[in-house]
Amino acid sequence: MIQPIVLYSSNHNILRTKTKQSNTKDERESLLKLIQDMKDTLESVGGLGLAANQIGRDESVCIVRMGEELITMINPVITKRSGEEKISMEGCLSLPDITAKVIRDEVVSVRFVNPDNDWNEQEIEVDFPNSVVVQHEVDHLNGVLMIDNLTPLQRELISTKLKKIARGNANINYVGMVWRPSQRSWSLVGPFHKLFEFYNYRSNSNSFSSNGEVDGISSESEIIGIQEEANKTEENPSGEITEHEISENT
Repeated sequence: MIQPIVLYSSNHNILRTKTKQSNTKDERESLLKLIQDMKDTLESVGGLGLAANQIGRDESVCIVRMGEELITMINPVITKRSGEEKISMEGCLSLPDITAKVIRDEVVSVRFVNPDNDWNEQEIEVDFPNSVVVQHEVDHLNGVLMIDNLTPLQRELISTKLKKIARGNANINYVGMVWRPSQRSWSLVGPFHKLFEFYNYRSNSNSFSSNGEVDGISSESEIIGIQEEANKTEENPSGEITEHEISENT
């Protein structure tokens, strides 16, 4: 099931907190559902990889696209770094409109549990440029964002964009989720047509899936006010960013 992408916020730590180790023995069913949600989401929004905390889940799971293959990594650990340092121009779904030059290792070895390999642990060596994607997603699971590798001057140059993202005003072509500190709740943001498609998709899939709750994100959240926005379509034909509140069901 497609999930909204958690966008950067300086007021919420979901992207800044290291995810817990996933239980690959007793929670396989829920992990498989999470993995499918992640695959559906990545297919919907595009990109080379996705980490579980980017859709609000406190699990050490990421998916990485390598050519035509999409590899699932549970509890990934980079065990070795080698080769030359490479400068990689990177973007991130949680940091829309921002690209940054990040120094990455050319080759990495990563150990992880692979559910597609009968839940066995395996270790693979990944070369550039796929190694960049692995490092990027493993960083996510450790609460590290690509902008953490920037100099103070580079951070200053993107400060306006970061504030724009946190306010939910970034120019995105998918559905994102931003934290509203004044309301202590989450809002969905994105182009109206994407929000409307998302609402219809979730309605046909029994609303939000039962994913548990991570630091304030409610798995039983529901979109509020979509009908009111639908009635305003003629008043707002430009497709500008529109906000929908998400209430927390406890």
